Amino acid sequence: MMHCHKCSYFLPKQYKKLILAQHGLSNYLQLDLLEHSSRLRSIISQASKTTAANNTTSSTDHQFDEDQSSFIRLSRRMSQLNLCSRREADSLISQSSVLLNGLVVERLGTKVNPTEINIQIIHRDREKNHILSNSDEVLNWNKIRGDIVILNKPKDYVSGQPDPKHGHPPAVRLLTRNNIYFPTDDNGMYEELKYTLTSGKYLNFARRFHDNDESNNPSTLLNYAPAGRLDLDSTGLLVFTKNGLIAKRILSQSIDKEYIVQVEPVHNITRQERRMGIERLPLPRWDLNILLRKGRRLWDDHKPMKPLVEAKWIEEGKGKDGEWNGCGTIKFILREGKKRQIRRMCREILGLNVLDLKRVRVGSVSMGDLPEGSWRCLTEKEVKALFQLSPNGSLAL
Repeated sequence: MMHCHKCSYFLPKQYKKLILAQHGLSNYLQLDLLEHSSRLRSIISQASKTTAANNTTSSTDHQFDEDQSSFIRLSRRMSQLNLCSRREADSLISQSSVLLNGLVVERLGTKVNPTEINIQIIHRDREKNHILSNSDEVLNWNKIRGDIVILNKPKDYVSGQPDPKHGHPPAVRLLTRNNIYFPTDDNGMYEELKYTLTSGKYLNFARRFHDNDESNNPSTLLNYAPAGRLDLDSTGLLVFTKNGLIAKRILSQSIDKEYIVQVEPVHNITRQERRMGIERLPLPRWDLNILLRKGRRLWDDHKPMKPLVEAKWIEEGKGKDGEWNGCGTIKFILREGKKRQIRRMCREILGLNVLDLKRVRVGSVSMGDLPEGSWRCLTEKEVKALFQLSPNGSLAL
């Protein structure tokens, strides 16, 4: 500090040269001569105000640092925006292929505001680099053609990995050349699917499973994984993809999934339900509106279910007296996908037992007349209908 001996003002060192230069003072002696003048008092007063302002700025910076504690990793934010998975985001960042507010991100672990949306991915071609928006990246048909296939899964197939304990095969084993389905309509779908299969550019087959019986070990599609799941006893539309970004969008909770469910009244409690602590189940309930309201919980589940989009009877069973007998067929449309959610909510909330459960639609993609055990690729029209731009500019379902 520089102290003016005959007054009570103290000046920080960083203001010494500043004051001398701004006011034409060549040395500290001249400054001392002016220590009693109003000019010096004005200079020192201004310097004090500047010091106070800097202290306020420092406090603000400290507060900003505290606010950064709520920031999240860039990879996580990219995943929330449906740009890619977290692992893919880290890989893109390490390749300097991510722009944040127009600047290339160089450091893994970079944190951003939880509401940040100015994030772009640089798509690198052999010839040149160019930035693609979310819609360009996903809807570039030449790059994703054949990346999404749908299967009509039969019963007794697991959606994911093989089940060595019970011997249930994975549904991916059905993705063979013999099981591919070509629609017979006349709208160009047949020719498009035929080219996707026969061009040799998009679909690759190989023997992935090695059984003792080689004759029962046909080649299956390579690198495809299910985007979602269906229970062992459930049938219907199962989506497979080899693109992690597409899988994440399909698994998004903003997409409708439609099911057709045959039910009957619950007769008894299962062993699993007894182990869970359930002592009794409700009587059969015809009114399905309870599933459209908030706050309903499954047994021993701390988080309530999200309200269903739609729940209505398609067919009602009638007894001899003409009254509803607890049987029938229900259409459910929901966006949440908890494990065995439909079967559990039918039993625990409606008092109904599920006899048959079939998924017939995911988003805008319907199973149509796809035979059980068969599969086909999605067409360009179906993919573009499946993905739509959300208000923040990112692709969402």
